[in-house]
Amino acid sequence: MPVEIVGFAQALARCLDFEAVEPADLERVLSDAAEPLELRFVEPSADPPLIRSGSPFTHLVFVQHGTVVPWQYPHSELAAPFLIGEHEFLTDAERWVASYSAVTEAIVVDIPVAVMKLTLDRITGVRERMQQLVMRRLARFYWTSLATSGTPSSRVAAALVSRLALIGDDYGQDRTIEIRQKDLVRLTTMSRSAVADGLGALAAAGAIGGPGGDPSARFTGVVRVPDVDHLKNHAFAEVRDRAVRPLLARLDDQ
Repeated sequence: MPVEIVGFAQALARCLDFEAVEPADLERVLSDAAEPLELRFVEPSADPPLIRSGSPFTHLVFVQHGTVVPWQYPHSELAAPFLIGEHEFLTDAERWVASYSAVTEAIVVDIPVAVMKLTLDRITGVRERMQQLVMRRLARFYWTSLATSGTPSSRVAAALVSRLALIGDDYGQDRTIEIRQKDLVRLTTMSRSAVADGLGALAAAGAIGGPGGDPSARFTGVVRVPDVDHLKNHAFAEVRDRAVRPLLARLDDQ
């Protein structure tokens, strides 16, 4: 279905990738594009998926309405407005890396690669913003990979750092994280009791505290991080002690 450029430019400007870009500027660029934008109504489905890994990467997908999830675990819910395909676009990929499905009724707009290239050439700052968002998501993916193996405390620590990485705050001191215990259960693939044990161990070690700084305070969904590097040390504990140090010891033996 053809896309009305004026309305679409206003919707696209609400996406994080185009933060601070005036809709009028987007409208002018999109109006000059040679290739058309295509709007699609998508039903919730796992088969076929909205995007299939390995299929040709010819366009980015803008989720204008609804929620889409990538096929990964722990899963993420990409709620509108959200742009999918920045990583493939920035690396000049020929095929999609991951698969995605709509989990609600959704409205998506296919943006041809050539149109996105024209947009980034014409509007300064968008490429840098897109690169920043991609790096944040890669950092979060790295930390969530650590959150699914190790001890309860190391897994919870990695899950907490992943939340900071998502907003670019995974460094420094005096950070605050708002997160529900059920989200920590999902991110760490552990039981609620194991998550509670991990939180308790981190609090006892001074790596986290409650909103008022009391390490013995009951978990309320707000976590204070006095020093992010200290929290990262706990997140790294398992891989450092069980993988890196044995490799170093083997090198010493040689």
